[in-house]
Amino acid sequence: MKIHVYAGLKDYFQPEFELGEEIANTDELRAVLVKINGNAGPLLSTCRFAVEEGFIDKNFKLNSHDTVVIIPPSSGG
Repeated sequence: MKIHVYAGLKDYFQPEFELGEEIANTDELRAVLVKINGNAGPLLSTCRFAVEEGFIDKNFKLNSHDTVVIIPPSSGG
């Protein structure tokens, strides 16, 4: 599974990286990422996840070939 992170998450992870383990959904993915870097936990809890250019919810079934984009909240104008 390919992971792309943006904004503040790049302080905790490489902008693009791969995970080799089977991950069923966004809750499991979030838990794996917290294991990799526990300091990212608070930010990850507020992030949105997307696959195939569309936002997904926690019930979305992830596949090993997916590219998951993780987007922290942002503000601006």
